[in-house]
Amino acid sequence: MIRLLIPFAMLIGGWIAFAILAQRNEKKVQAEWSELLDPTSEGIFQKASLEIEGHTATVGVVMSEAMEVRQLGDLDEAIRFLNIGGDVIERFTPNLLALLSVMAKFTRMVSAIAPVNPIVPGDFHLSELTSLAHLHRILHHILASTKQRFRLKLYILGKGLSITSHYFAKSIRNVVTHRSSDDREWDQILGVQQDFQRLSNESVRSFRVLLEALSCDAARELSRQVCPPSAESGL
Repeated sequence: MIRLLIPFAMLIGGWIAFAILAQRNEKKVQAEWSELLDPTSEGIFQKASLEIEGHTATVGVVMSEAMEVRQLGDLDEAIRFLNIGGDVIERFTPNLLALLSVMAKFTRMVSAIAPVNPIVPGDFHLSELTSLAHLHRILHHILASTKQRFRLKLYILGKGLSITSHYFAKSIRNVVTHRSSDDREWDQILGVQQDFQRLSNESVRSFRVLLEALSCDAARELSRQVCPPSAESGL
């Protein structure tokens, strides 16, 4: 019995040691990759990230105003702010989804890419996003290459943003149609907005990871597709 347990214990111990070393190595690789963004790519990243963060910040400010005005008893003004936030997300979501789609295409131009982490399910408000994050974690560990894992993350982000945008618009319509002041409905809208912002932030981080892996010429081509000079908006 002891002879059987010893190899088993050695196997388990070796697996644990391998997992610890792999985690440390992944963190080291991520730190090394973060230093590789050249000035050209840095400019592209700043332009796109400012565009994304600007829209999500606008929605956050509008939602805060809606909540504060509602607390003061002015439901009409609160609903007006809600509609503004809904319009911003409705107009911005297709642009963000298009960015993720372009990013997925450009992954074919990289031979290596920094390790990515799966989305953590714990902080989402929508149960659909929590389930999606759990699925992402399972599939992440099944895939072998970092490029496959990165493409999977872009796909998951796109699905998550679509779900969140849909729920945000639906929740606002319910409140506006019924002129509801129910705390639960308003809290749900706020939670969905926070989910959208979190997914947007993950998209920004993923964009940086891709730029770190692209050559200067590929980064410029990505910039032309994402930020065409004639466009009024950066995305």
